[in-house]
Amino acid sequence: MRYKFHEHRYTFKSHFAYAADSIRHSLDMMGYTKSETDDAELHIFNHTCRDLEPDMPENSIIFKPTAPTSKHFQIDTLGYANSGFYTFNEPNYKNRVIDNTEWNYVNDLIEQRANKWDDSILLKWKDCEDVRDDHILIIGQMPEDETVNGFGFGNHWKKMCMIIDKLKDENLVIKLHPRITKASHIIRDLNKQIDKWKDAGHQVITGYESIHSVLPKTRLAIVENTTAGIECMMHDVPIISHGYPDYHWITKDLRILTELRGYIKDMSWFNQKLSRQFLIWYIYDYLCYDIPSTYNRLGEILDANI
Repeated sequence: MRYKFHEHRYTFKSHFAYAADSIRHSLDMMGYTKSETDDAELHIFNHTCRDLEPDMPENSIIFKPTAPTSKHFQIDTLGYANSGFYTFNEPNYKNRVIDNTEWNYVNDLIEQRANKWDDSILLKWKDCEDVRDDHILIIGQMPEDETVNGFGFGNHWKKMCMIIDKLKDENLVIKLHPRITKASHIIRDLNKQIDKWKDAGHQVITGYESIHSVLPKTRLAIVENTTAGIECMMHDVPIISHGYPDYHWITKDLRILTELRGYIKDMSWFNQKLSRQFLIWYIYDYLCYDIPSTYNRLGEILDANI
């Protein structure tokens, strides 16, 4: 059995290289051999989904680094994030038993301020100071991010602005993607909008502040489709999602804006136990982070599909 890596979209550097090497070593252990030909029995793609690759062979898998650390990554049969298999097929997490070692690891990640860029020597994350108590957290993404503009139907910025306007009288903290202020070509009058939010009394975070220093004071988070949802689960923060993230199974699914205030007023929909069970399933049973976890995930996929 032979496997072929396809680097046509993104090159394998940094945490992508770590994921690719883990897959390569695991397949070698399974008896596969590397190939450069298109008649290989297994094809491996990076950071894409089947819909975007019309020539992708049926016998293919897709990987993508993701939260909670730079060593974690997905291997999937359909895509990544909200294009992946478990976005559309509910995983078996409701009976997941959580042992103390697993939850202690989650707490360790919080203490370490872990994130999916924590291997970067360029990004310096700091704690956010003077975070408001008992706030509603609005988490923004880059508007051109594929998961909200391509997988999702776009207009992420407009939807976020509408949500903030709907909740203008609430205690809001707005955490924008740290790269967004460097990309003013994306959003016209970006700074003007930020100033309007500040003038309205909202706290706006625009830099490289760790979300782990924000979430201990968060009552509720509102997201579209962001890996920050994983950090929200780590802190037991209830999530309202107006996109369709792969973790939507444990969020309140917001489809109509007129329902938002009701979801905030009555949060009986939140189930902390299920949220924790999903998180532990996601980190330990779905994601890969070393050779053994990669070997197990590949075995699960290949036994079922290839």
